[in-house]
Amino acid sequence: MLTQTVLFTIIRGILAYQDMSSSGQQNDIKTLSTACNKFTIPLYKSVASNVDSNVIISPWSLHMILSLLSNGAGGFTLTQLKSALHHDDTASFDDEFKALNILLNNIKNTELHIANKMYVQDGFDLMAEFLGICTNTFQSSISRLDFTDNGHAVKTINSWVEKATNNKIFDIISSDDIDEDTRIMLINAIYFKSKWLHRFDESYTVNRKFHVSKTKTSLVPTMFKESKYAYGEIPTWHTSFIEIPYLNQDIAMIILLPDRETELQILENNFNWETLAEAPRSTDEVALYLPKFKFEITIDLKDVLRKIGLNTMFQDDADFTRLSSIPLKVSQVLQKIFIEINEEGSEAAAATVAGMRMRRMAVLPMEFMVDRPFLFVIEHKPSRIPLFFGSVRKIDFLEAKDEL
Repeated sequence: MLTQTVLFTIIRGILAYQDMSSSGQQNDIKTLSTACNKFTIPLYKSVASNVDSNVIISPWSLHMILSLLSNGAGGFTLTQLKSALHHDDTASFDDEFKALNILLNNIKNTELHIANKMYVQDGFDLMAEFLGICTNTFQSSISRLDFTDNGHAVKTINSWVEKATNNKIFDIISSDDIDEDTRIMLINAIYFKSKWLHRFDESYTVNRKFHVSKTKTSLVPTMFKESKYAYGEIPTWHTSFIEIPYLNQDIAMIILLPDRETELQILENNFNWETLAEAPRSTDEVALYLPKFKFEITIDLKDVLRKIGLNTMFQDDADFTRLSSIPLKVSQVLQKIFIEINEEGSEAAAATVAGMRMRRMAVLPMEFMVDRPFLFVIEHKPSRIPLFFGSVRKIDFLEAKDEL
């Protein structure tokens, strides 16, 4: 029996940065948060293994699209998906995804847009229950498309992605990604933009050394801001961290910076969410030096997902009988991400406050210098959902010769 193929594609676009607000629903998504965190660690380690370049993934995006797919799976295919995604009750997880998507898509004073899209081959039928879950729970729009008209199909899908990511993700697929067996494409797109709570003054941005390795440095435009930040240390990881809040403080970028004599890979190998969440924090004046960076990464996740136990869904014996009566398997999983860190925002505000307080002796602020490879997380703090998780090992600007 001919096994048709499913191509599902995950796209994630980021620009500068956005804010989000809590609506008291975090208790309703605690199980989902825990599962997504457990899913993230082996996923990231699999992506980052034997890699000497920058890495960024969107755990939330991939966890969501795989959870949607699990509603159409059965047998051992479903067993593997549940194991990798760390959930047993698909129905309850669907409810939590719906609650969190509604929460994130209705954040005030931000540009956060989450969209799911399914393209289905003309004349190809899907199970009614799966269609209902797609549209009602995951709020996915569904369109018919003739994949045999390769050029038109590629143009249609790429155009939708460009629009959904505010023209930040281009050409996510090519004509090589569609063939005569393609029947379905599942797509998730996220566009995310925000200002910092404490905006960096561009006039303070200067080139500073970024230590790519012990023997190589680059000159990198580095931003500076002295303000109150939450920060701490994790001695067992030989790592310091700082939380950089966005306008809505429910969203923060967490920078994890290994000590100078500690390799980034050691931090990656030891990282877990519980230790980070439980690490003591202080809030005080900090002189923060943060490099600007911008990069775009496309990751073929098929082999990565196989490494974390998702094999059957790619094989000819895949079971997606709750999705369609026609045999289906997953043929490809892609994630493409654009990210930019800079000083800018689309709005500006000013406030002047005059106050009087008791005089104290001047104390120099603690310095947090991000001048070497680091991990970062962009997290929705109330739910502890990692929207983005990655590492910066090198930043491509002017190279500087090391001084002897």
